[in-house]
Amino acid sequence: MKEYLKKHYPLILSFWTPVLLMLGYFIYRGFYPFGSSSVLTVDLGQQYVDFFAYFRHTLLHSPSELLYSFSKALGGPMIGEAAYYLLSPFNLLFVFFPGKYLTAGCLLILLLKYGCAGYTFGRLLKNELKLNGWMIPALATSYALMGWMIANQLNMLWLDAPIFLPLIISALYRLLQKKRSLAYVLWLAAMMIINYYMAYMICLFLVLFFAWYQTAYFAGLKKFWSQLYLFISRSLLAVGVSALVLVPTYYSLVASKGQYTEKNFQLHFEYAPLKMLSKFVIGAFNFEQMPEGFPNLFVGSLALIGALLYFISLKTDWRSKLAAFLVSAFLWLSLCFEPLDLLWHGMQFPVWYPYRFSFVVSFWMIFLAALALKENQFCLKNHQSLICLGIFTAGLSYVYFNSKSFDYVSEQVLLFTALFNVLLLLVLTVKKTPLNQRLTPLVIFFLVCFEMLVNTAYSLNNISYLTQAEFAGPTKVIAQDQKKLAQLDTGFYRTAQFYGRTKDDGLAHDLKTGSYFSSALEKSIPDFYGQLGQPDGDNYVGYYNGTLISDSLLDMKYLLQAKDKAELDLGASDKVDLNVTSYRPDTKLYSLRAQTDQTRIYQNPYAIGLGYSADKKLKQLKVLYNQPLTYQTNWLNAATGSANTTKYFYAANFNEVVFQNTKKQINLTGAFFKKTDLAKPAQIIFKFTPETDDPYYLTLGTSLDGDSATWYLGSKEYPYYKTFRHTIVLNPTVSGSDDEVVITAKFKKNSLWLENFVLYRMDRSLVEQKLNQLQKSSWQLTKATAHRLTGTIDITKSNQLFATTIPYNKGWQAKVDGKAVKTYKIQDTFVGFDIGQGKHQVTLTFTPPGLYLGIILTLVSLVLVFIIRLRENKA
Repeated sequence: MKEYLKKHYPLILSFWTPVLLMLGYFIYRGFYPFGSSSVLTVDLGQQYVDFFAYFRHTLLHSPSELLYSFSKALGGPMIGEAAYYLLSPFNLLFVFFPGKYLTAGCLLILLLKYGCAGYTFGRLLKNELKLNGWMIPALATSYALMGWMIANQLNMLWLDAPIFLPLIISALYRLLQKKRSLAYVLWLAAMMIINYYMAYMICLFLVLFFAWYQTAYFAGLKKFWSQLYLFISRSLLAVGVSALVLVPTYYSLVASKGQYTEKNFQLHFEYAPLKMLSKFVIGAFNFEQMPEGFPNLFVGSLALIGALLYFISLKTDWRSKLAAFLVSAFLWLSLCFEPLDLLWHGMQFPVWYPYRFSFVVSFWMIFLAALALKENQFCLKNHQSLICLGIFTAGLSYVYFNSKSFDYVSEQVLLFTALFNVLLLLVLTVKKTPLNQRLTPLVIFFLVCFEMLVNTAYSLNNISYLTQAEFAGPTKVIAQDQKKLAQLDTGFYRTAQFYGRTKDDGLAHDLKTGSYFSSALEKSIPDFYGQLGQPDGDNYVGYYNGTLISDSLLDMKYLLQAKDKAELDLGASDKVDLNVTSYRPDTKLYSLRAQTDQTRIYQNPYAIGLGYSADKKLKQLKVLYNQPLTYQTNWLNAATGSANTTKYFYAANFNEVVFQNTKKQINLTGAFFKKTDLAKPAQIIFKFTPETDDPYYLTLGTSLDGDSATWYLGSKEYPYYKTFRHTIVLNPTVSGSDDEVVITAKFKKNSLWLENFVLYRMDRSLVEQKLNQLQKSSWQLTKATAHRLTGTIDITKSNQLFATTIPYNKGWQAKVDGKAVKTYKIQDTFVGFDIGQGKHQVTLTFTPPGLYLGIILTLVSLVLVFIIRLRENKA
């Protein structure tokens, strides 16, 4: 055992040092299971943790949902999501962390990823660069806890990239030096499968690294061409091995993220390049750096000194210096020059978390540092130390005199940064004796550990996190509702949710809620929601503001509603303060089927189902934004073959409007109001009394979002999703009583534009009549899985088509009575196809486009890998 530890302690420490340092910090912060907080923050809490819950459920109960899920908004392919969010091998550990314990799983996986990043970099240092002793864990810790890792702790899905990059570089060494292909092909293919996005960045860096390597180790043109062939052919072979995931992911991206590719860009610097210097300071990270900050480049003093030494040391070959300088210059330009920044991000500007590729820049700096420190035997000459000290002084002086531009910089962190710079320079410069020859690496190791831990604390202390209760409480309530629904109905249906923790609650809890948040959301879905009167964005949709028409046509058979707080004893230990996403009094028109301590479950008796017989007029339904109730009217008329003049919504008048600190106007819709006295608050109060028991709906244009006004219903703030880019629909009341309804708009700014502000009454009786008509010829499912639906339908009229509310995708194949029929897109969103009169059995089957092609390419590539392996063994 002693001999084993003596031989392997550098790699053991490379793994355990980052783990123990971060574990100590997590315990200090009280992250669950060590306290009442959690590691969840921003996207990790709002999105990723729900994907992890979905992944766990899918593995254990429904593997086919990795291909397609109806919990993805209204339904959608999941291979693109899995390839981006879920294929890390570390995620398999979530199997052991159900429900509220997912946060503990996140913490464990974070620790393992920190440790593995240190270990793989340590292996590269030991096996390829031939370093030894304490300098291996010192540089490995600098790498594992670099600023990029700390800042992106909340983006767990990206952290595999720094783990695999050293493995790929190490395998590239063996490929070029020993002509051994297997490791390079398989490690690169594994990275492409785990996360194609980060793998793309690694591939770009490999081109730069190969160029540096060929210059540094140039041995004639013949060898260069041979190695170039090996590099290109084995890289392409890695793409082939990963085709099983990459090909269907490509088809998914074409319909989602690919729709947002930038074709126009400016040839300019995105900021003054010298501002990057501030990111080498300890603690150079806070919340404001997430949406639009500077690149995360902190690598610690040892790595900075070593990287500078690479260029000032006479022991470094001039060709290597020149090549390294050109690579470094390209990377530096990439961090601030817009066209290169776009290139690294796949020609799309990042939404939050800018300069995501900066981990390769940090890797490059630490890699050069390792080469230089080894070559110089971890010792600096006096003039080298003075040069480094001068550069550090100039850089810190610039940051100090411009500190007002960097809200994460304080005199304290500048002092800490300078202190570590000086201490490490002194240790590296002190004259070596037999005693300090042995002690210097150990001192350096502890200084590095302390510096990286200080940076971690200063960086992450600037971020707030969800408490464990804020995650576990709503999770428990939603799980209870899901269990109740499963007992009520084992069929296939959608469920509207009017409270929730995140937009991905449905994904996490196996509910088809119509809401979703993902970077790979198909563009057609938010486009459709924008027409329907629901909140939408490039990467999210929320089904919060339904009407009787939209609920029924979209098969929202059940509706989950939180009880009013007045009904609850929120002081009780088992009660949760639920986030109410909308107010829907029209649920009273539905049947109350079940309830829990905090929620009610209503059943919509008019839900149509996923498919129905519709008039062919539906093919001609036009796109219509910012008129959601007109669009819903047109949809119902087209589906039922009703006259275009048939109306379901009628404008209703307010009985009284009170103007406070703003001038009175007669016509409200489209009116523009200004404060009379800018120093005083202003508000408009709208009053009306319902005349019938029909539901009433209120439309709000985009100028009336949460930034412009605070809306009240009676004395309480109106609960609705306050961010929307198209006109939305609210439901203020449904009542035949004489109760007056009071709606108040309180100005948040000095003016208010009542864009598309109209109150409507729905003709409930006529709507129910039309919905009943569609129900009589709806698709009755007999068998249903995530990717295969079978049922019967009775088409009683001619000139009909089979309409669905399943989002259109080329992967859907339809069969009517066992015969394949051609599908097409209706409403610019859904699957439809022609069908004749009579009773039919209809089957829809989904196969991800490109899946079979990807499987074939992967198999062929694996055979080639096997053949190449045999040939290399014989050589």
